[in-house]
Amino acid sequence: MGKLYGELLNLIEMIGDKKLRQLVKDFMENPEFELSGTRVKPPQLEEGWGSRGYHHSYKGGLLDHTVACAKLGLALCRIVKEVYGCDVDEDVVLASTLLHDIYKTVVYEEGSPSGFSEIGERIDHHTLVVSELIRRGFPMDVIHGVLAIHGRYGPFSPKTLEALIAHLADKIDSTLCDEVLRAAKSLVKAATGAEPETLTAKEAFDIVLTKQKGGWEALKREKL
Repeated sequence: MGKLYGELLNLIEMIGDKKLRQLVKDFMENPEFELSGTRVKPPQLEEGWGSRGYHHSYKGGLLDHTVACAKLGLALCRIVKEVYGCDVDEDVVLASTLLHDIYKTVVYEEGSPSGFSEIGERIDHHTLVVSELIRRGFPMDVIHGVLAIHGRYGPFSPKTLEALIAHLADKIDSTLCDEVLRAAKSLVKAATGAEPETLTAKEAFDIVLTKQKGGWEALKREKL
């Protein structure tokens, strides 16, 4: 088990409500679901891509994104409580951010011409997750938090403070990663004449900071 997956498990343990914590833990440990009479066993979360051609578009990107979203959600909860004096249910935010993309491992398929699996070409990950949350008896607020996590670009806009925070956490991390990946690829292309096909978020941040601190020569010497 890697360090980041350990952090994911620690985040699950931070859910105060015992019943909800167990529901989330069971979902993470056993994400299997039934589709058209067939049991589907998703690949491990650590192997998942965060997207295809957008944020966290690399193997392991899903875990990076999930942990970042949960941590951002907690940070936003603290800000809302400390600055604005509003009571926020951190358990709902944690459950929503931890589970919202869990079935991306099912819909993306490396090596497929489209980048999607047979399931992914017909059903999106979001619909699969919400359906399974309902089947497993998750609280309405968590179901809504996942349903509304894409804001205006999803099927439903946030109607609770917790859903809004979960949406913003997802948006912040996906935007941050997408922008730093774009910047890193642009820097590599400018330095070498060729844009890398894939970069992890960690590699992208490292490239941007190397250029920022040491200039083009440092970038060429240390990273290229």
